[in-house]
Amino acid sequence: MYQSSKRKIFIGHANTLHDPSITIIEGNKIYAEAIERHMQCKRAIESERLWYSWRSIKTALSHLEIMPVKDAEIIWGSPWNVNKYIEHKPGFDPVKFFQPKHPRSGYELLLSLLMLEQLTVNQVKNTINNLPPHFFPPSPKLNSRNITFLDPIQFDHHLMHAANAVYTSPFEECLCLIVDGFGESTSIDVFHFHDNQFDSVMPTETKYKQGFSKLSLGFLYGLITEYCGFNMWEGEEWKVMGLAAYGKFNPDIYQYFNDNITINVFKIDSSLSPDSLRDYLESIGAGIRKFGDSDVLKAADLANSFQKWFEDTLIKLVQTASQTGLSKNLAYGGGCALNSSANGKILAHSSFENLHIPSAPADDGNSLGVALYQKHFLNKEKREIKTGSPYLGSWMDTAKLEKILEFKKIPFEKINDDKKLCSIVAELIASKNIIGWVQGRAEFGPRALGNRSIIADPRPQDMKDRINKRIKFREDYRPLAPSILHEFGPEYFENYQESPYMERTLVFKKEVRKKVPAVVHEDGTGRLQTVKEEWNPLYYQLIRTFYQKTGIPLLLNTSLNVMGKPIVHTVEDALTVFYTTGMDYLIIGHYLIGYLNRSL
Repeated sequence: MYQSSKRKIFIGHANTLHDPSITIIEGNKIYAEAIERHMQCKRAIESERLWYSWRSIKTALSHLEIMPVKDAEIIWGSPWNVNKYIEHKPGFDPVKFFQPKHPRSGYELLLSLLMLEQLTVNQVKNTINNLPPHFFPPSPKLNSRNITFLDPIQFDHHLMHAANAVYTSPFEECLCLIVDGFGESTSIDVFHFHDNQFDSVMPTETKYKQGFSKLSLGFLYGLITEYCGFNMWEGEEWKVMGLAAYGKFNPDIYQYFNDNITINVFKIDSSLSPDSLRDYLESIGAGIRKFGDSDVLKAADLANSFQKWFEDTLIKLVQTASQTGLSKNLAYGGGCALNSSANGKILAHSSFENLHIPSAPADDGNSLGVALYQKHFLNKEKREIKTGSPYLGSWMDTAKLEKILEFKKIPFEKINDDKKLCSIVAELIASKNIIGWVQGRAEFGPRALGNRSIIADPRPQDMKDRINKRIKFREDYRPLAPSILHEFGPEYFENYQESPYMERTLVFKKEVRKKVPAVVHEDGTGRLQTVKEEWNPLYYQLIRTFYQKTGIPLLLNTSLNVMGKPIVHTVEDALTVFYTTGMDYLIIGHYLIGYLNRSL
């Protein structure tokens, strides 16, 4: 497709209303990060891309060491096909829509944002050309550095979910299942990936209009999130999943969903509406909780019963996909792929032998899907087949850290030797200290995987409560995750599976639960992160050192942030969390911040 001999820079912009992100690929170098990290505004819904994308672009180009850009071809894309989207909105009038006081449905709101994509394109052009990122057309003097901008391409939403899932997987061929809130026309898509082709497995008759009038699995989970007293726009579906373990199964609620929602192959049909669902739940006293109600457990039975129905429904979809017989490998993406509890049951309840879920399976991951699709599918560049690294974000500015440490006279010690650093930190953890651990590049996706983490000893019974109350400032039922050395996985988990991105929940073996109570959820499970030396050498070394000191081959790991805020992005963010919470020590690179007991 692309004939130019110039070096190519691939840019993907995830441009949904929520969770926007930027990916840039140049050669073998990749930068991918959610815009919420730059904004420090959860999900980056406010002003989502109109004001802040240029900051992400500039940061990315700097980290990739290709700023200023010269002699390059810029290949740009986004993961929504607006024309296809409009096909499913007959009579939509863009001119009328932008008039004041025009009523806006959820569909129309998203569509209006997609139609503003040219503003972001202009930001990208101006930023790459080192011009102010204002919303005027790029200057005609843009060719001084021999830069060519190809016209932006709008790709199908679910195809980009699939590209993200497939191209980050270790599979040469696989079936790819996408389960989402909605796309241009469907909420579910299935592809067979082989020979670098994405063949749709969806029967033509299932390609139906899927919007807010249809309760897709993703949108339905959002509704239940609201009925449990949480906020789906702030991504609080995870709270429902965590709360489910504290509830009792109500067969009437489960059967109600079965009676009103049918699955035919990959098509979900429903007679429900948000109002009818609420009316039913209220009629049986199902524990609908208002936002702000302090009695969180009021909604626990609803969370439990719906989570069970969701898991069983997903398994039906997975089984239908496996019955095609097209592959033993499954790549799974879309917003629903964030449900780690359901993910942990996929292999046990299907004929698939291998499962890959990317580190950012929801809409933020689509920027990576776009860039990888352009690079490997359209441009036919050879793909290195391996599990993709999640460490694709920005580095901390250590020069700035040094200035802050010197100016503020903050107590610190610089420990240049990795082995010594891990030995000291492992001893601090074993002494029940709670540590902020900031290393290397930031993780791409919603989960901290040992580079922007709060880590602690999993053995104390009260450690989870200490972190939830003193640092995260969140509900006490919320679980914390174990990062475990891969070689010890079968010793600690039933039917152990690799989980490199903390993307699936497995059951702890009964005989080890008392050893690590701080990371065992109410139902005996843990959302584990598999750690291998080749994936994250320093984090592996730290856990290995802790194991040598304590006999426990795992650490408690949770994201370095407080509730309601994104994971820290800058040195200032990390120091703010450290000094405004009950954290004991903060390690950024080789700098150990806090009063150190010299006897350690």
